[in-house]
Amino acid sequence: MSSKLKARYRFVAAFLLAMTIAHGIEFWQQRARIQAGYGDFSALYTAGLLVRRGEGRLLYDRHEQWRVQQEFAPNVGIRKGPMPFIRPPFEALVFLPLAYFPYAVALAIWSLAKVVLLWLTARVLPRPHPFTRIYPSWLEVALCLGFFPVFLDLFQGQDAILLLLIVATTLNRMQSGKDVAAGAILALGLFKFHLVVPIAIMLWLAGRARILAGFLPGTAALVALSCAVSGASVLSAYPLYLLSLNRATGVGVVTAQSMPNLRGLLTAFLGRAPYPGPIHWLLLPAAIVAIVLTARLWRPLVNTGFPGLALGYCLALLVAILTSYYAYSYDMTLLIVPLLLLGGGFLHQAGLPPLPRRMIAGGLLLLICTPLYWALILRFDCPYLLVVPMFVLALGIGSVMRQSLPATT
Repeated sequence: MSSKLKARYRFVAAFLLAMTIAHGIEFWQQRARIQAGYGDFSALYTAGLLVRRGEGRLLYDRHEQWRVQQEFAPNVGIRKGPMPFIRPPFEALVFLPLAYFPYAVALAIWSLAKVVLLWLTARVLPRPHPFTRIYPSWLEVALCLGFFPVFLDLFQGQDAILLLLIVATTLNRMQSGKDVAAGAILALGLFKFHLVVPIAIMLWLAGRARILAGFLPGTAALVALSCAVSGASVLSAYPLYLLSLNRATGVGVVTAQSMPNLRGLLTAFLGRAPYPGPIHWLLLPAAIVAIVLTARLWRPLVNTGFPGLALGYCLALLVAILTSYYAYSYDMTLLIVPLLLLGGGFLHQAGLPPLPRRMIAGGLLLLICTPLYWALILRFDCPYLLVVPMFVLALGIGSVMRQSLPATT
């Protein structure tokens, strides 16, 4: 690597480390509110408490949610109702062990565990040529903490980092040709089914059909586990519960215009529509077209080696976020995968077309720019504009795939 490139990577590392420090300072300054139960972790902790008490059938009972949250977070002034638990019942089991601790202790354990999950992600993510590692894994973890969606996940006590490890491990297994195991692992991410199901569909359509041999039984096992946790009647009512939250306002769920995806962009310009409305009729065909086009573009490359597999996987993650019905800023934590894969030696391989190289580099740089998130989310309240760098990155990846990698020609 030339001295000029080394200087660039040192600058990026210094910037992200500075953002990590800034995030740490903000976390420390807000620690009292975090420990008091202002974050999203309160909903996850509530689910763990209900299962611990043998009341899994009440997971989606809003009155019970509110009663339980008043036990450990009675002084959250901004909340006039419960922070709703919106995950499938099986995920409550993840938080069952934490429910044996006081809220603040449970949150600290969960936060530290997610830092470990970040380290595991950096370790399991494959990096063969041309996706060479620039920084050691311990430094990658520190740099990931400077990525705003990761900070937001930690700040809110969310579960996006857990899904990040799952999608990274899925790619690891596919690289080894163990697609059935990869499908089973991917199914573990169905607590965010709106993101995981499109990824599984794109893999299937792209020619890795054996994924389904692990994904479908894994899904069935999680459905059975959910029935054991809350009962079949509660699970069957779960879609209506989500629909009621989608229709309501002021229930502790991020609004559509605050989502960094196509839905958020359309809502910002067309206004909040009743369900179903014009936006929803636009979203479904857009998602179908994007999924089919991604799979069609990926299919000639998906079995030609890791470069084709990895590029398509990065594109699939972007498409899943951009076209999802629900996507919050912390869900962009999944973009750690393309950041780590494409932000290293990939951009500097010989033969990479100049325009796609610039598009990928530009998209990555915008995505790691924490001040951009501060401006769009905190200052101007328009996180939907985060669609722009994701779209640029997706176009760059798609362009490289169309022209094929030098290693696959």
